[in-house]
Amino acid sequence: MSKMFTAILCAGLAVSAQTINLRGTISNSAGKAIPNAIVSLVHQKMKDTTGTDGTYSFTSQVATLPAIVPRVNRISLNNDVLQFAVGTPSPIKVEIFNLKGELLRQEINVDVPAGIYRFDITKNCQVAKALLIRAAMGKSEVSFRYMSLNGGRSVVSPVNATSTVPNRSGLMAAAAVVDTIKVSATGFKEKSVAITSLDNQKQDITLDSIIVGKQFPTANPAAAGPFEVAADKDVGPLAGTADDPVYGKQMRFNVYRPKNLKTSGYLHPILIWANGYRDNPEPNGKCVLDRNQNWCGQYLPILQHLASHGFVVVASLSTATGTKPYPTLTGMDWIIEQNEDPSSPYYHCLDISKIGQYGHSYGGMSTCNTAADPRYKALMTICGTAELKGLHTPILFHCGGKDETVKCSGVKDIFLSVKDQPAFFLNELASDHGYWVYQGANGVSLSAAAAWFRGHLMNDTASRKYFYGSNCTFCSDSRVKVEQNSLMKQ
Repeated sequence: MSKMFTAILCAGLAVSAQTINLRGTISNSAGKAIPNAIVSLVHQKMKDTTGTDGTYSFTSQVATLPAIVPRVNRISLNNDVLQFAVGTPSPIKVEIFNLKGELLRQEINVDVPAGIYRFDITKNCQVAKALLIRAAMGKSEVSFRYMSLNGGRSVVSPVNATSTVPNRSGLMAAAAVVDTIKVSATGFKEKSVAITSLDNQKQDITLDSIIVGKQFPTANPAAAGPFEVAADKDVGPLAGTADDPVYGKQMRFNVYRPKNLKTSGYLHPILIWANGYRDNPEPNGKCVLDRNQNWCGQYLPILQHLASHGFVVVASLSTATGTKPYPTLTGMDWIIEQNEDPSSPYYHCLDISKIGQYGHSYGGMSTCNTAADPRYKALMTICGTAELKGLHTPILFHCGGKDETVKCSGVKDIFLSVKDQPAFFLNELASDHGYWVYQGANGVSLSAAAAWFRGHLMNDTASRKYFYGSNCTFCSDSRVKVEQNSLMKQ
């Protein structure tokens, strides 16, 4: 006994010809071409090697694509006909989608008696470039992609052999993939990229470097670290607002770093610093620090302290770090590029997978405003916050108990809003809006910053004890009043 279904599909299913025209450039994260990279078109079993300009190409007028017959649990495809071998009465459903996930046709029979039932996919059809068919009988399901090719022919490839695809969007994403480009090169991580077309497609691919550094030893965050500090001043790109409150123009960056960056054997984590409003890392031209009338240039203690612990600190010279375009993001882009530039003093000295940001006052607000950037792995704000959106990292909130400019109550409100990431609130009881920076290496702010970033960016488990657990170091420090959210107490 049989029953015939019809659907809007066309052409026979067979081995056929397909034009391949793929090209692109293989480069590193700084945009430099990678020569001698091996590029493979996996399913077509084709390979190419990049030249000095990093380019590759796959070109073929005739490429054979294998005919694949989807088959699962008594559902099969033979000679363009879906065949259902029904043993006991069962529901049967056939759905046809385009690759955007839009349902084009659906045939349903809710109670089919035992027998052989067929769905002929060559009748009553309309031409389409690529379609997806999903056929189900009871709990069994088969899905396959149909592609019309030149010359009125077609090719079939499976999407999923069983009913493990949970939803339509996942099925469509799988169906859109026709092949995979795999790239390998000495000194770089292998990468695979799924592609949805073999014809006239440009696919540029960026590879990440494989760089291995020594493990950082434990160090006391309340004392100067083991690295001698150097500074590279007024470097990098112009960034920030063109109408700077102090300088009246865009400014560059200072970088505070270990002096032996090239020979240390470590991959140094990166910290991005954000100044308070009308402030700078240190006195600089129009920026003067006299502590009576002008407070511009007060941050050297905390910048140098973290550099002594092995961090490379990128500090904007903008005095409006909380104003768009955020100079901190420009600085981060630049230092990452420097790590891949052979002419740079930072070349392959940095761990670009370990980046944190911290800032004071207006810079603390800037830190919160850019917290969603996926490159950050840890954050700290000092006497300044803003509503957090897209937070995906641990965050330390520092405030001064005597601060009348940014009161601790407002900082605490933002801390209390963090539920799904580790968050720590640190009230330095005797400090005001700026006094915190002058307490030396064993002061609350400097030691907390070093411990926080050592714990999260250097895997220093001893430093994590300053914040995590019911017996954390700062939990019993009389200089501070602290709170942990639930993710810090474990």
